[in-house]
Amino acid sequence: MDAALIMKIRLAGLLTVMVSAVSQAQPPALNLYTFESPPYQMANQEKGGANRVYGETADTVVCAANRSGWETRIRITPQNRAIHALERNMIDGYFAIDPSAELDNIAKRSDPVALEKWYFFTRGDQPFTDTPRIGVVDGSNEEAWLEANDYSVFLSVTSASQLLALLKRARIDAALMDERVMNGLRLENGDPGMVLERHFVRYAPLYLYLGESFTSSHPEFLGNFNRMLNSCMAGHLALSDEEEHLIRMLSERLISNISSILDIPQIIASGPRQESFTDVMTQDSMWQALAPSGSTQLADQILDLAGSRTLHDWKVAQDGVVTEAMIMNNMGTLAAMSRLTTDYWQGDEAKFQKVLDATRQGLRGIDALYISPIRYDASTSRFQVTVSAPVSPISDGVPLGVLMLGLDAEEALRALERRP
Repeated sequence: MDAALIMKIRLAGLLTVMVSAVSQAQPPALNLYTFESPPYQMANQEKGGANRVYGETADTVVCAANRSGWETRIRITPQNRAIHALERNMIDGYFAIDPSAELDNIAKRSDPVALEKWYFFTRGDQPFTDTPRIGVVDGSNEEAWLEANDYSVFLSVTSASQLLALLKRARIDAALMDERVMNGLRLENGDPGMVLERHFVRYAPLYLYLGESFTSSHPEFLGNFNRMLNSCMAGHLALSDEEEHLIRMLSERLISNISSILDIPQIIASGPRQESFTDVMTQDSMWQALAPSGSTQLADQILDLAGSRTLHDWKVAQDGVVTEAMIMNNMGTLAAMSRLTTDYWQGDEAKFQKVLDATRQGLRGIDALYISPIRYDASTSRFQVTVSAPVSPISDGVPLGVLMLGLDAEEALRALERRP
């Protein structure tokens, strides 16, 4: 055989192998639908005419999918069309939507991919009655929620900007929408010429639904995707300045209340304590290996303490506002807890470290309070804020311990909204 021909055959074979390797190295693509909702999901036309979908929620989904080994292809489409496509397995998934009994029957739901803050917006010169004329965007999550909760919708419109105009003309009494969507409208349209009042309704967790065909073919994807969500959502779930102020007020009241019931320094002084950091790590490893379905002998001992039982009873009495309570000593290990935690040693976490940072800077008492960002707690299926404060006395900038309360973010703000 001619040497040149042999060389061409070898090169062709090498090229085939290289193309195959590149093809195999490319991650699979996840085909998703969503809907237009700035600043969460928006379409931007790129060079070549293709639309790129971006925004906080879209970026979160892309991030979690990429970290799970998948690329994403996202299209903006009306909700009815998206649900039709998902039912017939024409797409892999659809986001960002409220929980749906209809979709729960045909698809698998992820952990939340976004958290919206819904308010009734009303004119400042009109009272907010029990039977307002409510306006909402047609086909939106807000409309579905209103209907599911037996509200009467007065007007459905095609865009959020129409709701602002209807409020201005007093055609409706209240518009239900996400806080940031309204803020964006007011910034875009300038001063609407009226004062708006806000009435907190709910935190609305929104989800990715994956079709049955996709989850059957890729059963490992959803677990991997969920594990990546909290890190991909970091920074998107911050409390507003007003919300943080309200949470601080509530926290001061709760901490004062529990401190009047419990002798927290005595609980720390009499609680279990390890001799060395090595012992702490040993106990923590055993603890984590069993929790949350099982408990070590040390965990059972702490749960059985009078302080832990009082924390539990006090938490239950807070009507869902408090999700957990714990007391840590100055090593960051647990001295009392309202329920079994996933870790024995809390000393490496922000709820402990931030308080230590504050006391080392000379802050004391409630001035050293740390309020965390909002975080989804998969164990309770709630969005939670943790608040932690130092326990006196403080020696050389280090407190005797730290008191931590977990708050259901939605219930906390609703409780504050109900206060006169």
